[in-house]
Amino acid sequence: MKIKTLEDKYTEYMEAKNYNEAEKVLKKILIISPEIAHIKDKLGEVYVLKKEYEKSIEIYKKLIKEYPHNVDYLIKLGGNYQKIEKYEISRMYFLTAYALDTSSSEAISGVVHSCIKENKISEAIDFLNENIEKDDKLDFEDFFALSKLLECYIIKNDMSSLKETLEKIKKIAPEDEESKGFISWKLGKFAAELYDMGIYEYSKEISQICLKLTPDIDLIKELYKQANLFVEANKLMNDDNIYGPSKVPIYNYFFGGKLDEETKNEIFQKLEERLKTSIGKEYFKGGVQKIKERYPMLYNEPVINEIYTKLIRDSSQESNILTKFIIGVAILLVIRVIFG
Repeated sequence: MKIKTLEDKYTEYMEAKNYNEAEKVLKKILIISPEIAHIKDKLGEVYVLKKEYEKSIEIYKKLIKEYPHNVDYLIKLGGNYQKIEKYEISRMYFLTAYALDTSSSEAISGVVHSCIKENKISEAIDFLNENIEKDDKLDFEDFFALSKLLECYIIKNDMSSLKETLEKIKKIAPEDEESKGFISWKLGKFAAELYDMGIYEYSKEISQICLKLTPDIDLIKELYKQANLFVEANKLMNDDNIYGPSKVPIYNYFFGGKLDEETKNEIFQKLEERLKTSIGKEYFKGGVQKIKERYPMLYNEPVINEIYTKLIRDSSQESNILTKFIIGVAILLVIRVIFG
């Protein structure tokens, strides 16, 4: 059987994700022509897909003996060592690949990932800064390393350095639409991760950069809006000039998921007691008015506005405010889950 026919068979098996048969075909080819490097490479990749990393390692170790300057083989070998959690060895191969090609994002990512896994964040930061400074200028080519720096500073909780890095990214924003789209996509993913981590201030700032690069992407617009709302909600919670019970609907909307039912019921009970007194009602209304004036974005969120309207209206009636409030909050949280 000709090698070309066997390679076609290999392709069919790979498309069908039949890796066992693909492995057999590649081994047949290597029996016919044991010197074909790209077939050995494919076999190494098949072993990775089968999670047989030790076998893949043996293949790539032999390949880099034959081709010591092949960056792709070095990166794949480093990746295999990462899979079996031998991060120091992994880093050695990624650094070798990096020395051959300092622009390789895979080599840079591999070095940083291995450092992070061993909690050597400062080492990763030093490596990235060296990469950025290697040509004594800051430009679009430095974006990948800068984006990795953001990750490291988040892990270190070094917000001042993160802010400095964001400022550098702003300076290298390209003019062509394709590059703008790439940066916006990368930063948008990072902003979403920060949002999920509850780091809303920087999620807002990064998504704002994305909007300047690509102003028409609805997902980025929504991410920016939601992050901004959380930033405002945090400011409100720390605003001692606003009556505490007036903040309850907003607190529950944004942070209620962190509370157990007993704590929630206790908060609602206290609010009901305040709203039963004339002075409590006045303080509550006064607090709501301040929220309306100082935090219009929060107040004008449709569901929050509706809850405030109902609470103020019902507080002047003889009714079970607590029950209505709990029902209102339940509806609010359901809407939050659906649309948030």
